[in-house]
Amino acid sequence: MPDQEFDDLVAELRELGRAIAVPEAIDQRAAVRSRLARPAPRRHRGRFYLSAIVAALVLAVAVISPARAAVLGAIRRIAGIELRQETPRGPLPATPSPIPSIRSADLDQARRVALFPVTAPAALGSPDRVLLADSDKNGAPRVVSLVYRGGTVRFDQFDGTLEPAFLKTAPNAEWVTLGDSAIWLAAPHPVTYVGRDGVTRTETARLAGPTLIWASGGVTYRLEGLPTLTEALDVARSVR
Repeated sequence: MPDQEFDDLVAELRELGRAIAVPEAIDQRAAVRSRLARPAPRRHRGRFYLSAIVAALVLAVAVISPARAAVLGAIRRIAGIELRQETPRGPLPATPSPIPSIRSADLDQARRVALFPVTAPAALGSPDRVLLADSDKNGAPRVVSLVYRGGTVRFDQFDGTLEPAFLKTAPNAEWVTLGDSAIWLAAPHPVTYVGRDGVTRTETARLAGPTLIWASGGVTYRLEGLPTLTEALDVARSVR
């Protein structure tokens, strides 16, 4: 192509470029910010609110300390004891029956025949009586009870992996720090025995004094008759 013709083509292209209106580039960042600022669609908003509610509930549960906190809910279980947190209803038997098939023994005999480790609180000294109750066909007791101070203090122990052995009804209870889990019942309350067959023996219902209940190593303990939580904890920590 001759030089003159080339120069003429370049001049025409420049002139064409001036004649075409090219729009300015749009800043997409502003558009993105605007979209993000809009309310979420209703279907996504519902998911957000649900997530917020779940998070709030998790937080509320996390901040409740089990130590000395009021027991929550109508029914609580500590191993082999079921606590119904409600006001007791109806009168108790005038002369409650004892737990089935009770027989006396000494501590060494109890340790030989029981299918769980039998212990004793050193702080209380030697028991006045040792009772074995609700034995199986081989003579292994379901409950071992140690009686102290003329019968005013009672220390029950049994295999906590079994179905509940005692039912308790009390309007107030407190979690305490002891063993795997523990509850303190400060006021007198009804207690009923549930046999090996799962049948509730209402005739065994009686009024129990202040009671500390705890579980440790698969065994459930029930210490009844000490007037204060401090004294009950001191005795419980001496169990060997």
